[in-house]
Amino acid sequence: MRSCFAKLGIVASCLITLPAVSQADMSLDLGFASEYVRSGIKQSNAKPVLQFGGLYSSQTGLYGGLWMSGIERGSPDSTRFELDGYAGWYLPLTTFMAVDLGYTRATFLGDAETSKQAYGEGFFNLLINDATTLGYRLSDDYLGTGEALQTWELAHTVNNNDFGFEFSARQYRYLKVSEEVNWGSKNRDNYFHFRAGIARSYNEHNLSLAIEKTNLSSQFDASTQIVFTYARNFEF
Repeated sequence: MRSCFAKLGIVASCLITLPAVSQADMSLDLGFASEYVRSGIKQSNAKPVLQFGGLYSSQTGLYGGLWMSGIERGSPDSTRFELDGYAGWYLPLTTFMAVDLGYTRATFLGDAETSKQAYGEGFFNLLINDATTLGYRLSDDYLGTGEALQTWELAHTVNNNDFGFEFSARQYRYLKVSEEVNWGSKNRDNYFHFRAGIARSYNEHNLSLAIEKTNLSSQFDASTQIVFTYARNFEF
């Protein structure tokens, strides 16, 4: 089972699958990111943020956990934190193929308006050799807009001892657009998000560097991003 489910169906996906220190049932990660980028869009106004994750997994393939990040979008947005809970089931089908399916609930902490952005999202991933992922996610009320958003994902990771490399592409599409809900114009229902990253682990210390790019218009804070992260892992 992969060691970073906390981001698989939530904030874009797990950056890179790093070698696990042990086969512990419970793991915690505490660290920071130079910028919180959510689905290719900046969420912390070019400021570093603290991030926290916790995962519990069983030998049956069932797992669940929490993931949290700071947010700083700038005035007048009052959002300060994102807290996501998730649960799922990792099921091997053959020696080289598995499925990962589950549900994520994303919540946002700030004022009363911020809390209205909370939404749920189901996800399904088909994994080949735990390296190539074809994924699909669906939310019926994305960020409180009242409209459904679907996400297709194709990702590939390469792990070489303590190093990991990831390449991924995602398409985000509103199933219905309007003048209030769209990606830049009332006729635009989708955009693409590309990502490439490298990670290095030193025992319990995990570092990563990634570059992200979208094809969104200039009204979104989603130009090319370079993001550095550090996390200290604790396993029990």
